[in-house]
Amino acid sequence: MTDTRFPLSGPINLDVRIGHGSLTVHAEEGRTEAVVELVPAYPDTDIIERTVVALTGNTLTVTTPRRGGVFDIFGSQQDKRDALDITVYVPSRTAMKLVSFTAPITTTGEGGSADIAAGASNVTLDRVAGELRLRLGSGNSDVGVVTGSVQLRSGSGNARFDEVGGDLTSGCGSGMLEVVRANGKVRSRTGSGTASFGAVYGDVDLASGSGGLTIGLPEGLSAQLQLTTGSGRVASDLPIDDTPAAATKKISIRARTGSGDIVLQRAAA
Repeated sequence: MTDTRFPLSGPINLDVRIGHGSLTVHAEEGRTEAVVELVPAYPDTDIIERTVVALTGNTLTVTTPRRGGVFDIFGSQQDKRDALDITVYVPSRTAMKLVSFTAPITTTGEGGSADIAAGASNVTLDRVAGELRLRLGSGNSDVGVVTGSVQLRSGSGNARFDEVGGDLTSGCGSGMLEVVRANGKVRSRTGSGTASFGAVYGDVDLASGSGGLTIGLPEGLSAQLQLTTGSGRVASDLPIDDTPAAATKKISIRARTGSGDIVLQRAAA
């Protein structure tokens, strides 16, 4: 194990690129020192010597070696021996750029704006104070609160968010998208995946090839609806009124699916 420390005089950015192993980032309030801990999966490997840890200006960089090509695609015994567990301690609201091939990514505390790319790894984020750009291959993601907007791209991985403060733009292949609370506008496109929104507070535009769509409308909001399904069904437990109350905030909900169901329901209080 190695422990590298950098005294800090102000906010920093974090840039980590890892192939295999794990990555954990702790964002802590009042921290005046950045710490990087490296623990190899195998004690007789030289992966630590081949890993770059440096603070240049206000950017903390941690980079593990990659062989590239088919070696990264299919993996090998050497890849397993190069697995490295990385733990980083940074101040709260540190902006992050994190890239992983198979290593799971976990952040705790309140990080800053984040740009995350993960191949076959799972991503778990506590809180993002800012914007989030998240790109997933076959891994899943579980995100707490994002105060800003979210851009999501996923192949076959599932994505879940507790709350998105800004607009959400999503494109998923066969994965499932779940958002408990969406405060801004939502635009989602899925192939064979499903999309579920517990409560929406902005305009919604959803489309799915064969997946189902579920939308929760909070009390006090009215919605202009355009709901279309090919071989599925449309279900709603909300009252329909041609002339909603003038004082009611109105949003638009447009949902289209080929063979899935569309469900419109009252959002939980």
